[in-house]
Amino acid sequence: MSKKRVLSKVFSAVLVLLVIIFFINAIVSYTGIDTKNLTNPKIVVIKLEGIILNSDKFLNAYKKFHDNPNVKGFLIRINSPGGAVAPSQEIYRILRKIDKPVYVSMSTLAASGGYYVAAASDKIFALDGTLTGSIGVIMKFTNLSGLYEKIGVQIETIKSGKFKDIGASNRSLTEAERKILQNTIDQVYESFIHDILKARKIKEEKLRTYADGRVITGKKALEIGLVDEIGGFYDTVESLKKQIGVKDIDLYYYNEKENVLDNLLNGMTEIKNLFTADKGYKLYYLNDNL
Repeated sequence: MSKKRVLSKVFSAVLVLLVIIFFINAIVSYTGIDTKNLTNPKIVVIKLEGIILNSDKFLNAYKKFHDNPNVKGFLIRINSPGGAVAPSQEIYRILRKIDKPVYVSMSTLAASGGYYVAAASDKIFALDGTLTGSIGVIMKFTNLSGLYEKIGVQIETIKSGKFKDIGASNRSLTEAERKILQNTIDQVYESFIHDILKARKIKEEKLRTYADGRVITGKKALEIGLVDEIGGFYDTVESLKKQIGVKDIDLYYYNEKENVLDNLLNGMTEIKNLFTADKGYKLYYLNDNL
């Protein structure tokens, strides 16, 4: 092979590599987090939408923005029926750690785990028709034993302890299993109540009256003391600006998309987890009828 042809192939390979690098950089620039935009005073807006399945977005936002002197406050926009217990608790704790003003704007729905997260903020805004509350814990199991019998399916289980297959779909729960699971639910429920009381100025007796899983409107939540004011997103913004005391301050919408492929795969995994058979084996602060 001639020297000229070798150089031509090398040049072509380098050119292809440069094109690939260019497109990767373009994708990252378009979908990534440009923290250079935080050179002026900002309110960071974080959206919590859909079922809460993990807390990574809030963990990463805390690491990125909490110590930035140009970030003057946080606004959490919630439209969620709740979700898994552990991530809801973790987001609550992250928000409680922030030593800057944290306001919540409830949209259509901020129920169960969605309210748990909201309770960690300094001030909660809801609309009259916002659905919130639904304070409680749920765990569901599917008993398919009748179906298995009809279609001739038999499941053989070998286990190390009598409770190892608790919630199995081929049989009903035993009374002992129900007692264990109810105790678990009660413990997690008490954590929910405790964290609301720690963050909100509401009497325990009043809270427990409405903390029975019921959904309430934003208007009713204001009467009870679960929210602070009736208003929409921009009402929340204006109130937060007054609290911060900086007139010339912009909103910075945090959209975590640093790795498009990872986010796509993670989203697919989360959707899969919602519909897999072991969904009922997890604890949820969730009203899945909304």
